[in-house]
Amino acid sequence: MNSRRQFITKAAAGGVVAAIASKTAWAGGSSSATGCSVSGNLSGNLSQARDCSTANIKGESPYTWKKVLNGQRPQPTSEAVTNFKWKEVFGQTRPPFGVPSKNEKNIRNFLISSKSYYYVTDEALVVAYLNARSGLYPLPNGTSESSARAYVQGLYDDIDNGVFHESDVVDAVRATY
Repeated sequence: MNSRRQFITKAAAGGVVAAIASKTAWAGGSSSATGCSVSGNLSGNLSQARDCSTANIKGESPYTWKKVLNGQRPQPTSEAVTNFKWKEVFGQTRPPFGVPSKNEKNIRNFLISSKSYYYVTDEALVVAYLNARSGLYPLPNGTSESSARAYVQGLYDDIDNGVFHESDVVDAVRATY
């Protein structure tokens, strides 16, 4: 029974990760990103015909999110986001990459212009969370807090388990803004 639960959990996380697309397959130009799945785009196998609904993805940048979380800019959508601690989004078992002692820091601290806590992978994960939570990244289960957290926790786990390189996820997130 335990192995079935683990399989279902991993399969669900893989489906959530598939919601973000990679830059390599996007034909939408610089103002939007399109793609069917992370794994398909990262594989470079773009010749297969796929039956998928291509989503146009346009997220906000780390700079914009820093301003939003500082109260210097309005929320980009009707789904308001707030400044959580890293551990409240990613959990205790997923410390920040490069700076594992910063689990207690607010996610705003991982965005550009705060050099003492800056690490490019952490910034990309925070931006992915904020874009997903606000509804700018379409998730299969909607924009709820739990869906956005599950989404970025799945991205984190895929990096941590070697499914994707940190730089691939960073590039995929950056290509959405």
